[in-house]
Amino acid sequence: MRTFGFTTRRVGTAAVLAVITTSLANAQLPNASTAAFAMGGNFTAMARGYEAVAWNPANLAMPGRPVFSFGAIIAGGNMGLAPIDFTTLHKFSGQVIDSATRVSWIDQAKLAGGERVNADLGATPIAFSIGPIGFQYGGSVFTNVNLSPDAWEAVLFGNAGNNGGQPKTLDFTGTSVRVGAFSAVALSYAHSIPINITNGILSDEHAAIGVTAKYVMGHALVVAQDDGSTLGGSDILLRFPVILPDSNYNGTLGNGAAADLSLAWSGGPWKVGVLAENVFNAFKWDTTVLAFAPGTGVFNSDSSSTNFNQQAYASAPKALRDIVAAQRFKPAINLGAALKLTNALTLTADMKTTLGGDEAIVIGPKSRFGVGAEFRVLPFLPLRAGVASVTDGWQAGAGIGLRFLGFELGVASSIRRVGAAQESGVMIGVVGIGR
Repeated sequence: MRTFGFTTRRVGTAAVLAVITTSLANAQLPNASTAAFAMGGNFTAMARGYEAVAWNPANLAMPGRPVFSFGAIIAGGNMGLAPIDFTTLHKFSGQVIDSATRVSWIDQAKLAGGERVNADLGATPIAFSIGPIGFQYGGSVFTNVNLSPDAWEAVLFGNAGNNGGQPKTLDFTGTSVRVGAFSAVALSYAHSIPINITNGILSDEHAAIGVTAKYVMGHALVVAQDDGSTLGGSDILLRFPVILPDSNYNGTLGNGAAADLSLAWSGGPWKVGVLAENVFNAFKWDTTVLAFAPGTGVFNSDSSSTNFNQQAYASAPKALRDIVAAQRFKPAINLGAALKLTNALTLTADMKTTLGGDEAIVIGPKSRFGVGAEFRVLPFLPLRAGVASVTDGWQAGAGIGLRFLGFELGVASSIRRVGAAQESGVMIGVVGIGR
């Protein structure tokens, strides 16, 4: 009998694989605000200047908006592993992991349905606003990898070691990969509207409507789903069909126009915002530039063969083609409110829900409900924090800004717990503000 111990048992390799996976590509319009990131995404009513393009374009016509603002080289996101997360792996950094620990990790993966790698990352090279007009160009990536419990066992033990040293057959069914990368350009316009909701009870009432027109381009796509690969005592059977760009890939795998609509209102110390994302979104993958690789192979003591040759997209299994067809940007509704308690302290609350099935393209959680705060210890030193309940978990963020000569350097970090996964994130950006 033959065993396959093809993986290292040092924790460093698993961590490196996770980082490689999340750096394969560079979504629709990413968050370009370190303040929003720090406040846990509770920012729909607060966004002003270029930040309003993604969060609530109607705010571009509201009091307090800057005459001019810009953001440059803004980047950040979240990534994590589950149920064995980076914190757990870090405890064994550079060490050989003992057998009992690896067995416990396999047991946890069996309860969770596998070991997962998730990431949502974004970058905005440039964004700006001039009065009621805003512009943003940015890109994002999502990565979701699921290793079946047996595949995770193979990473930790090969096909022996967790079986008294005797080879065993491991089934990789359930292992899957989803990677997508996008860029988008967006142009926003806001217009104030006359309104008097409180009939003078709250002073200085204002309202506005806004629209953001977007053009979305897809740049990378990988969809793979194991179809019964096995690692046996004396052989390996590989069945891992993959949809990926074809050999004529020129950098674009799909495109489409989209639009968001929004409303903003303020009166006295209150601000309210409503954003309807993707009122329409025509983006879809261009299947004429996608290909199918069978991902089959046999390895044994006598011979080996593989077939990863690209074939026509139409040859791909229907289950994979259905996943690609379902990958669309779905509508989402955001509701937000902000209360200025003092000149130094503002509280916010937000709620978001996204429509669509499991394969819809969603960067980050599908739903969110939370609260945030911004406290200016000094006029040039805002401190920010927020918490939120998100789909299957929660998230929290914190950050700080440093304003000097019309610029702000913002830094923020976050922790997100989704099911058994703990994801960590960081964001940094430079903002210029002209009043």
